[in-house]
Amino acid sequence: MFIRGNRNKRLFHDIGAELERKGHQVHLIQLELNELLMKTTIPTVFLPNHVAKEEYPISDKELMDLQIYNITFTKRVLQKEIPLSELRMYKRYMAALDHLLDKYNIEVICLFNGYHWIDQICRYLAKKKGLRTYFFEDGLFRPYTITCDPNGINACSSVPRDFSFYQDMEVDRPRLMKFMFRPEEESLKQLKRENLVKVASAKLLSMAGSLLRIHPNYFAHINFWQGLKYFVHKKWYSRRKEDEVDLRGEYIFLPFQVSRDTQIFYHSPHIQSMEQLLEITLKAVEQYNQTYHRQIKVIVKEHPEDLSRQKYQSLKNKYTNVQFVQKYRMDKLLKASLAVVTVNSTVGIEALAHYKKVITLGDALYNIDPLVERCPHPDLLYQSLQKSLSTPLSIDKIEKFLYYLRFHYQTEGVLNRPNKQTAKNLANRLEDYERGVLDESDWNHSRKVRID
Repeated sequence: MFIRGNRNKRLFHDIGAELERKGHQVHLIQLELNELLMKTTIPTVFLPNHVAKEEYPISDKELMDLQIYNITFTKRVLQKEIPLSELRMYKRYMAALDHLLDKYNIEVICLFNGYHWIDQICRYLAKKKGLRTYFFEDGLFRPYTITCDPNGINACSSVPRDFSFYQDMEVDRPRLMKFMFRPEEESLKQLKRENLVKVASAKLLSMAGSLLRIHPNYFAHINFWQGLKYFVHKKWYSRRKEDEVDLRGEYIFLPFQVSRDTQIFYHSPHIQSMEQLLEITLKAVEQYNQTYHRQIKVIVKEHPEDLSRQKYQSLKNKYTNVQFVQKYRMDKLLKASLAVVTVNSTVGIEALAHYKKVITLGDALYNIDPLVERCPHPDLLYQSLQKSLSTPLSIDKIEKFLYYLRFHYQTEGVLNRPNKQTAKNLANRLEDYERGVLDESDWNHSRKVRID
């Protein structure tokens, strides 16, 4: 059963169609009005039509304890209490899903990201029933890879954290250098860019569906005007010229993350805002400069997804010695940097790909000694900076890790543009997981296996 795809509403449908062609029984759960307008070739269920007054027997506290993005956002960002009516709605959806899982004898549930309330209640039901789950997300080597993991995404992923796992990895270095951020499959290079008008139209239909009470409002973090502002900005940003950036001299690169992202909400125990991240980084760098008589500066790149809602003007006024960048090639910023400080951004993986020293302040799937320096607490960032800048990089070990991620862990494909090759690759990945081909506990690096 596939439940709630991403902005590419056909992603789960197309994977399901490919699995059906291979002989599997597939069901697609539809949630929003825009999904009803999609032509389908596989069995679909519009879930709101199956939701009745029956509530699943789960307590309010159990629901509140789940990592539900809507709840976290409402409490932390909007600073509002969760209405009991919303919790009752979750329980009714749980009851409906519980019946459908039994009715169709579902064994596997596929979810996107995993932190939407639909995802979290599905995960809860799957655990209760002993069902297998797979989580999809944008890939680590964007835009030509996709994550599909049985455990979860980011810090919850199945990526081994002990470097001994990678020690015997055989690396095809020419392949790594050529295809790390490019697809091996030629057809993926020819795909057109994501159509933002279609994405905006789908979101508008979803909002219309909630206003007409065809289904509930599934998202707490965005309304019509915020959505309009976001997509207008995205259109403008794609045509905007790059900033003028001074990369002379030594600098620490500090990539801002989406301020209200799940990475910050659930995998950052100490850093709760980008303002806090900049302040503690500047403090550590200034202390380092005083101790070692250096003139290392800090360059910040604002996250493109945040530009329409976070201006950081107070930070720019306060820290005139910091260079803020909104649009500039990431590879150039990384190449000239001394090191990268991040909470847990995927930029950390890009930094490793450029053989840069990385310091993390949160939980990340690449928090692996000796690849990165994991700072356990913001107060210790100066010590972590000292250690990182004085420790030589192990190129060989970095390449072993990156080769595993790119050619074994990730699935090649393009997420936001429907295409048969991506669906085929992901269907094959799911089959491999189900057959146990990708069982990490049985991994044998002495075999020259290409799982891609």
